[in-house]
Amino acid sequence: MGGLSFAIGLAAVVASGRLPHYVATGPFANLHGGLPTGLPAYPRQLPGGGGAGQSEGGFEWTGETADSADEILSYYSRSIDHTIWDVTAVGTQTISFYKRDAPGIRGGVRTLGLETKTFFEIWVTDMKLPAGYPVDFPAGHRARPIGTVAKVADAYVVRWDVDGNASSAAFVKSFAASLTDAGWDVLTLDTGTSTPSLTCRRRSLPALTCSVTVAYEVDLQAKHDPVYPAPGRLVATVRIGPEAQR
Repeated sequence: MGGLSFAIGLAAVVASGRLPHYVATGPFANLHGGLPTGLPAYPRQLPGGGGAGQSEGGFEWTGETADSADEILSYYSRSIDHTIWDVTAVGTQTISFYKRDAPGIRGGVRTLGLETKTFFEIWVTDMKLPAGYPVDFPAGHRARPIGTVAKVADAYVVRWDVDGNASSAAFVKSFAASLTDAGWDVLTLDTGTSTPSLTCRRRSLPALTCSVTVAYEVDLQAKHDPVYPAPGRLVATVRIGPEAQR
């Protein structure tokens, strides 16, 4: 899950005591001390937890608790306001959900259990998805949409900026866990190359498949010192459709 970097980053923020205050707007209207409407704060957080905004189109809250991952996920599966959010999957590490009146807005809960406590994230992002895009296909961790979703033959083709992850391999590993929890079987998983990738198949409808490949894209418009790598970002290309994994 990219867990080590998640834990280190969160621990550093908690230790510093400098947790920024974020007031969500638009589809992320501020409630519960910072969380979007219909998403309750976890009641048994350890002191020092807090929330932070990721971007105008997204929201992320991080915290820690002495409770187990199972207790956190069970709490959110019961306590999310189901008139606002539709929970599509509850797994062993994650929950996935979407906003009922705007299915392009996706969210989830991620957990990372350590010896004496569990770190968790609650996130919501406007993925700008079209009607017909599978509601049970989760969005990736810290993924932000690039451009519009294309339709090529019977497949949706999506591009995500995933530069907020520790590495391309960390993103693919994390997304594989989310897919498994969400009811998709991961068929292949390759994290040992410069372009990590996976393929998957919907468990309840094996004809619907996916492929995900992450590559570093150089920003050709940006100026850079030739001594250092050219600036750019990690981009995930996602295909969903019949035989999309081929």
